Amino acid sequence: LFSITYHRTYKIIHNKYQNHNKTYLLYQCGTEPPEEELDGRHQAVLPVPHTGGFGVTETPQITPLEILGKRSEIKGYWGDPKYVSSPCLDIIIADNTDMVIFDPQNPWGASSVTLAMEEKWMNDHPDALIFRGIFNQGNGARDLTVAETQEKTTVATFDWLGFYAAFFNLEKKANQIVSETEERYSCSAQNAAYLSSDMPEEEKPSILWAQYFNGTLNNGGSGWSVAECPLDNSVYYCEYAYHCGANILSRPEGFGFSESYGGPEVYWYLNDEQFLEFGKDADTWIYPAAKWEMLYDEKKDLFDQFKSVQKRQVYDVQGKGGSFAWSEQRFSEYDVVALDFCEVVGLSNPNPPLHVRTWLRNIFSETVSNPMTCNAGDIDEPYVPEGASCNLVPEISARQTSSSGNLSLLLVQITSTISAAVACVLLL
Repeated sequence: LFSITYHRTYKIIHNKYQNHNKTYLLYQCGTEPPEEELDGRHQAVLPVPHTGGFGVTETPQITPLEILGKRSEIKGYWGDPKYVSSPCLDIIIADNTDMVIFDPQNPWGASSVTLAMEEKWMNDHPDALIFRGIFNQGNGARDLTVAETQEKTTVATFDWLGFYAAFFNLEKKANQIVSETEERYSCSAQNAAYLSSDMPEEEKPSILWAQYFNGTLNNGGSGWSVAECPLDNSVYYCEYAYHCGANILSRPEGFGFSESYGGPEVYWYLNDEQFLEFGKDADTWIYPAAKWEMLYDEKKDLFDQFKSVQKRQVYDVQGKGGSFAWSEQRFSEYDVVALDFCEVVGLSNPNPPLHVRTWLRNIFSETVSNPMTCNAGDIDEPYVPEGASCNLVPEISARQTSSSGNLSLLLVQITSTISAAVACVLLL
């Protein structure tokens, strides 16, 4: 949903989300932007590398800046700071409380209080830019729309690291990180494909992806939100299931009941009876939220009918950093999430060193993780995801080594043939 074109002394970022056609011209510090580009076509014209700081308005915007070693460039945070999982940013916020734009009396929307706080922040940081989300894009010369979470695949989502990097001239570093991350992602897919290659379709592991919304639907209603996967890459959890060779249960069209909340989107839910019918035979249940244990106390009779509960194969996403880290960091750790997913369904490399799950926590046998810690001595120490390592199954490595060896032999033969031919020509 974005692209970058490079010119002699400047580059242009094109944000293509929903055809908004927002462009940002970034010219090298010490040069001048080209006159022919200064006709108002670009939302922002900025020198780079940028040094005036940034405001972030959504927690997924935090981790890319941390990965690039630019954490201290975060000068403002829009929202309730309790949702920030980065321990280092928590320290920064604690030391600079005026960087938080938040009205506890109106936590989910703009108010006169937040507008006044934003105006003051912008006056205090006259050169700062603001990363906006898709629901509050802004049209000012200092507003930059980020649509990474709207990409169709996890790989494309992480490619937005290059968007952030462009403002610091760190594209080379970003490209290397993106490439290494994608290589690990490919590794887990190859392992799962190899391990499931002789497995009949009906014997492949089945996944129930489901979360309960209690009293939060229209008129205080409740219901189960479950996976909908008409395509392999419809949603990130569909992609992970396909990636790991598992079958994810997908809600049949028209099954359940729907709700809308004033917008064009329609959301589907299941009641308890429908949920039992839908998910009771799944091998594994992944609950992408917190408080499953409290829900079990309430719905024990229902849950005990599920195969996944009987087998104690129920996982939530609190394996790292508490309740909110999943919403903040998983977009930048898609390779680690995939490794976790493949391990849960039993299709990860069975040879040591074994992958130790980072995100997915077995509710019956593992505790909720402790909050992460920060190396406060180096507040800009680049963030490196835990568990970011993948080794191919030996049989795959051997096959690739053999193929590489055959290719090398072929190249030697070709080279020898060419050398012989040249020698013949010289003799003539």
